[in-house]
Amino acid sequence: MRLKTSLILVVFTLFAVAFSASATTSWQHKHNADAISGEWDAGLITDDNTFQMTLKLKLEGTKVTGSFESSHLGSGSINNGSWANNKLTISLETSHAPLTLTGTLQTGKLAGEWDAGHMQGKWEAKKR
Repeated sequence: MRLKTSLILVVFTLFAVAFSASATTSWQHKHNADAISGEWDAGLITDDNTFQMTLKLKLEGTKVTGSFESSHLGSGSINNGSWANNKLTISLETSHAPLTLTGTLQTGKLAGEWDAGHMQGKWEAKKR
């Protein structure tokens, strides 16, 4: 009888541990999988200035869509956006030139580099 009770307790414990790990992994996957959707206050940093913009991002699988708005760069849609392995890549057609942003998500902030062909720099964004 003691062996049967012990065996039942071991099976129950293993079941509880497996369920807990599965629930945590599922929550983490859902939470991290869509960590970039939403509105972001971004700054494009040059040698002598920072240009502010708002990014509205929407993640669908690994595809990123959305829009941007800036008093300096105009507004428009996000093209060719992707999110894979914690790396964001988006293209914007601004009033000055096409602009590509690449970056990663670290401690709740997006940060990386931007390239407009004739100019490059760093950028960072904080979620609203």
